[in-house]
Amino acid sequence: MQSKRLILALCIYLACPHAASAETLADLTKRAEMGDPIAQTDLGTKFAMGSDVAVDYHEAEKWFRLAANQSNPLAQYHLGIIYANGEGVTVDLNQAAEWFLKAAIQGDIPAQFNIGLMYIHGEGLPQNYAEAFTWFKKAAEGGHPVAQLNLGLMYIRGEGVDQDADQAVKWFKQSADQGEAKAQYHLGICYAEGEGVSKDRQTAYFWLTLAANQGDTEANGILNELKNELTPVQIAEAQKRAAEWRPPVH
Repeated sequence: MQSKRLILALCIYLACPHAASAETLADLTKRAEMGDPIAQTDLGTKFAMGSDVAVDYHEAEKWFRLAANQSNPLAQYHLGIIYANGEGVTVDLNQAAEWFLKAAIQGDIPAQFNIGLMYIHGEGLPQNYAEAFTWFKKAAEGGHPVAQLNLGLMYIRGEGVDQDADQAVKWFKQSADQGEAKAQYHLGICYAEGEGVSKDRQTAYFWLTLAANQGDTEANGILNELKNELTPVQIAEAQKRAAEWRPPVH
């Protein structure tokens, strides 16, 4: 039976532009003007971020488009961000989806995630949970923590895929291990309820404590309930484990 405590709203995320190279502005501009798509992408990023130049989204869009038209996936992704956020242009989710999809097909992980979001919400693309699942899975396998969280949520709800608590726990764990608070919360709930794992209230307390330490208010509420089901020693051990926990270094 699916836990009523599980929060099934999918997270919305549009990643920030990647940092541009440390090349001087003059040299970078020269290479960009000569048609180098990598230089064009880096120059567009500088204008988008205000790095060495004043923020100018019109210039950013120009350079990203030049590189995107040469099939540079980062430029395609950044151009999608500009249209999704309406930075220097009118918000156009259809164009955003077009550029995200071009980048996603080439393996850009944030673009894959954003395509999943657009399919799940029906924004810029027709709502299609199966397609959303496909793109979230690609991003999740590439290590995207929020995609991993969302994939776990889709497995829990059985949206776009057959319901599978074991798979949900697998993806919650991968996201939680990267420090994603909401994944830590959901993993804690799975341990508390015995969904996809053997019931283990002390382990649940550990994961919920990690989430609560990052400000997750729902986690605080469940922790108060679990205090009545654990001994002081179990609580102290879980808290000690949480205090010593660090995300793995890659």
